[in-house]
Amino acid sequence: MSGRPGPRRRPRRKGGTLRDGERRQLALASRQEAAPSPAGFPRDRVLCDGGSRGNPGPAAIAAVLFAPSGEERDRRAAAIGHASAAEAEYRALLLGLELAAANGVEALDVCSDSRLAIAGVQGPGPDRPDLSALAALVRAAAGQFADVGWRWHPRAQNREADALVRDLLW
Repeated sequence: MSGRPGPRRRPRRKGGTLRDGERRQLALASRQEAAPSPAGFPRDRVLCDGGSRGNPGPAAIAAVLFAPSGEERDRRAAAIGHASAAEAEYRALLLGLELAAANGVEALDVCSDSRLAIAGVQGPGPDRPDLSALAALVRAAAGQFADVGWRWHPRAQNREADALVRDLLW
């Protein structure tokens, strides 16, 4: 070391910095501005999303039901207390199925941006006992419909449900 002090850092402005969570929310919102709205579908479709602020932390779930024409039929969102992000995703799938049943839907596609939740419902289920129990509840709730398709799609195509969750958490 030369003993010479390095360049002096400029002091931070008060109130001029964003926390990481706020920065991520702004970046997400700017990416979603360009995402297209849902177009027509072959049958009813429900978009589901769950999230937590922290993992685990305060959590929320949301579901938005669309008619085959792409018109929004109904929406629901709820804070679910303290939960992991994975638990929130499974509970969002349950909420989506409840929403579809309440609207008299017989066959639908359930869409989520969580690959793990979709895979957990379609396959043998997750290893964690609490999540495995939730996956079993989702499968049982799906049994009331004539046909249910499980679809993963990117977060940009899930913006309606994602916005409801963000509103509750942030």
